[in-house]
Amino acid sequence: MEQNKLLQQIKRSMLPAVLLSQLAEEPVHGYSMLNKLEELGVSGVKSGTLYPLLRSMEESGDIISDWQIADRGPARKIFKITDQGHQTLTSLNSWLRQFT
Repeated sequence: MEQNKLLQQIKRSMLPAVLLSQLAEEPVHGYSMLNKLEELGVSGVKSGTLYPLLRSMEESGDIISDWQIADRGPARKIFKITDQGHQTLTSLNSWLRQFT
């Protein structure tokens, strides 16, 4: 069954909020975030959408990143929420409560 197009559009437009919410729970690398988005029902997000958004959120100061060196395989860029990101998420949640 095809998901309601409006609902999917709303979910995708909320992507920055979803990312902040997930990063508030734990730091994560981009590939894991793509998988988590699928689990949350935000389907169809490609790396070409996710990584520029993460870069933009980093430039705005809501998240930071650091390289994690692995024993095996390539290094991974881990994203973490900042204090500013927590404030942004709190403000956004307060704003959204007006509509629910």
